[in-house]
Amino acid sequence: MTTLNSQRTESQVRSVLSAMTAAARTTATGDAAESRKARVAAVLAIMPSELSSLLHPQFAVEVGRTPVGSGLPASPGAASGRIALTAETAIAMSEAGGDAILVRSETTPDDVLGMQAARGVLTARGGLVSHAAVVARGWGIPAVVGVADLQIRAHGIELGGQHFAEGDHISIDGATGEVYPGRLPVCGVDVPPELEELLGWADDIIGDRIRVRANADNASDAAHARRLGAQGIGLCRTEHMFLAEDRLPLMRRFILTDDPEIEAECLAELQRVQRLDFTGILQAMDGLPVTVRLLDPPLHEFLPDVEPLIAAEARGELATGDAAAESARIQLEAIRRLRETNPMIGTRGVRLGVLKPGVYQMQVRALLQAVAERVADGGTPLVEIMIPLVVEEREMALARGWVTDAMHEVGLDQAALDAVQVGAMIETPRAALTAGDIAKRADFFSFGTNDLTQLTFAFSRDDVETRLIPSYLKSGVLAANPFERLDTAGVGRLIGIACSDGRTTKPDLKIGVCGEHAGDPNSVQFLVDSGIDYLSCSPYRVPIARLAAAHALLKIAGIHVITEAPMDVDDCASPAHTAGSADLPRTAPEHRRFSVLHALRIKGFGKEPVVAALSLVEPADLQAELAELVQLELVKHMPARSMWALTPAGRSQHAAMIAAFVGDAGPVLRAPYEHFLVHNERLKELCTAWQTLADGSVNDHSNSDYDAARIEDIAVFHADIGTELGGFASAMSRFGPYQPRLTAALARLRGGDVKAFTGVMCESYHDIWMELHEDLIQLLGIDRTAEGSF
Repeated sequence: MTTLNSQRTESQVRSVLSAMTAAARTTATGDAAESRKARVAAVLAIMPSELSSLLHPQFAVEVGRTPVGSGLPASPGAASGRIALTAETAIAMSEAGGDAILVRSETTPDDVLGMQAARGVLTARGGLVSHAAVVARGWGIPAVVGVADLQIRAHGIELGGQHFAEGDHISIDGATGEVYPGRLPVCGVDVPPELEELLGWADDIIGDRIRVRANADNASDAAHARRLGAQGIGLCRTEHMFLAEDRLPLMRRFILTDDPEIEAECLAELQRVQRLDFTGILQAMDGLPVTVRLLDPPLHEFLPDVEPLIAAEARGELATGDAAAESARIQLEAIRRLRETNPMIGTRGVRLGVLKPGVYQMQVRALLQAVAERVADGGTPLVEIMIPLVVEEREMALARGWVTDAMHEVGLDQAALDAVQVGAMIETPRAALTAGDIAKRADFFSFGTNDLTQLTFAFSRDDVETRLIPSYLKSGVLAANPFERLDTAGVGRLIGIACSDGRTTKPDLKIGVCGEHAGDPNSVQFLVDSGIDYLSCSPYRVPIARLAAAHALLKIAGIHVITEAPMDVDDCASPAHTAGSADLPRTAPEHRRFSVLHALRIKGFGKEPVVAALSLVEPADLQAELAELVQLELVKHMPARSMWALTPAGRSQHAAMIAAFVGDAGPVLRAPYEHFLVHNERLKELCTAWQTLADGSVNDHSNSDYDAARIEDIAVFHADIGTELGGFASAMSRFGPYQPRLTAALARLRGGDVKAFTGVMCESYHDIWMELHEDLIQLLGIDRTAEGSF
């Protein structure tokens, strides 16, 4: 028998999605409570991370060749095309009707038009929150970044010991980070109609508790995000509006000049184009909130490439005296004057507004002019202005003053002015630690978790993801890439402090997250637990965030099993409807015999209370059933030990009854089982760590600090398995008790019972887990030996 993969294939996801939504639709014609249960079961049956395979292009056939390189999977989807080493070449290839893969050392604002024209992006440097990654995800373009051994030459690239000329075909997989030689067929996106139905049920679960917004920087992205279910824009990066060919030179001129008159000219023209941009975005998002982040460019991203200018200077070409040489010389002097050692923590964000007076006022005027235009046209614009990189209350007060001045200049009435909210982007540790003070001047907070992670770890996000982090992951220093999965111990603690202190100052403070962690299913649970009001991520991750938010709220409500009670989240907040409650459905009479046989098949032998608990058969009914099974010679009784066990005939009878009992639940059980296998490997490691110390000696549990650290690891594991346990219980109610049994074992472990994790025959965590595994193996007909999951 083939070993099961930890991730379902696209066809498997489609199959489960189709089956579960069809079942929920059928149930909808009957009892309302049953209908709600069926919808929740469908929502829990699909893992949020699995949606990527439905939303992005994939290779049309199984890849039958060896990759020539690999990097970070920065933006999902498959792409194949000809190598283009410059943005201009990518554009030319696209205009000629061809497909291009833009290959760069790293991308900058100069490259965005080439990225937009390309089928995919490949870079030698950068991480998951680099310029290439963020822009590619926003546009839904496959991207692989940080390919360490990728060497870019004058007319081609070197990768994996092979040379590829510009124009040669390569293929990339943005979901795995792999790069392949040659052209591989790619199939287009075919989103199943059931997905929107499923996401609608997820939205019903979410209700008004959490909003899912998108990060979008132009009208077309905003409109697309709305089609994908975004409930507003949580981050509009205004610096991205200046990347077009007719705007970037203007932006550079403004940054590089010290002449007040030239600055004023640039600001006037920038205000005009900003107003047009804002009008389009507000129209696309009419009636929904739009959070506009004022200019936040690390200046190096907007400066011309300095190396050609330095080379021209060395050749004496800047001393010729003609106009072009003079312009280049002035540019080089300005770049040297503005160049920073650490630009990501340099003159950017609100600091730019301090050093370049008038720039934020210009942006606010442009925004409010767009608001006035939309109101005049009968629209309902909802605007939030966000100040980036705030670290101090007085800094926030200064920036808010600029915004207020610009508001009055535009001449909007007081009602319109009162509707505009002004908030702070929390992206530095100091801002998080002084959030209580900053909240005095802010209407809302939005966590920029990309920068907050970078500054908390002191990691350069453009460097460490290809150099340091792979080694840290391999050696176990880090459990996950913190730019991919939120670091809850450090960054998460800062978020918790900021949420608590901010709302102590201002109880109605609105709080969101606009870093890419907001679209990571593994991070959403923590963010929702922290009391976040909205999540904002790239448009193509909005459906993932919607489903992840629903899963998170169901988990908070204790809904990991399908009970007899209505499945509304509000109703299920009470203990009567949580996992393991007394109202779990008992085994139906027609299934009673199989359930008793099955319990004995799992345990091998057991006393009546054990068999009753595992079979979900009432004790009185169990006694009658056991007596009859003994008569039929399917079960034998061991009076000396008061235990019961199957006979060989009983084993045969049990095997013959499995298919009828499982019915349509088999495919739905198999889905979370594939994820269960991954967790099973983790559990083995946790058992070893609990039983032995780092030096390999036996853990006698005399080191309380060591045990406390392991218990916290186990607690994290316990939290992570909730979705899979919920998936089992959603498919078949008999799996409902496993969650509370495991929780009880963990509670005993925390209470000092050192046997509660790996003890034998004492209802330990390991005992229960092994029972669960055997339960699944028996019902799914899996050969444990072939699978290798001992």
